[in-house]
Amino acid sequence: MPEQGDQAEWQRLRSELWPDCASEQHELEMGTVLADADRAAAFVSPADEERLAGFVEVALRPWREDCPGSPVGYVEALYVAPEERGRGVANALLAAAEAWAASRGCRTIAADARLDNAAGRALHEQRGYEEVSERVRLRKRLDAPPAGESQ
Repeated sequence: MPEQGDQAEWQRLRSELWPDCASEQHELEMGTVLADADRAAAFVSPADEERLAGFVEVALRPWREDCPGSPVGYVEALYVAPEERGRGVANALLAAAEAWAASRGCRTIAADARLDNAAGRALHEQRGYEEVSERVRLRKRLDAPPAGESQ
């Protein structure tokens, strides 16, 4: 779990993972994880005395498609700084998330990886995760005119 002194570094890494997310939103989400230790957790890995190498955030979900039982552990985020990759950091972070989920009665843990994230998909596969679906996520801005119409 992140200690008080890890908060700024944890937020720095979250900002690298989600650069379009506002600082205030990161703070809110981090606070939510820390406030609900029975349903969510974060684990960090130090790079040195001042910096973190990476983090994982895991939560309990009541269900997840293709996952038996309830609750289901879900890896909400996994990130390792580029300069720290290839050193086993992500593997150790996933192991911590899995142990946390198992300790809360989960029979399954799930995660998502982008289709173009070959390294992330390979890491999960090496840890025993199986790919159960590929998904296209769609969105529509509701403040924009429909395609083909002008304002």
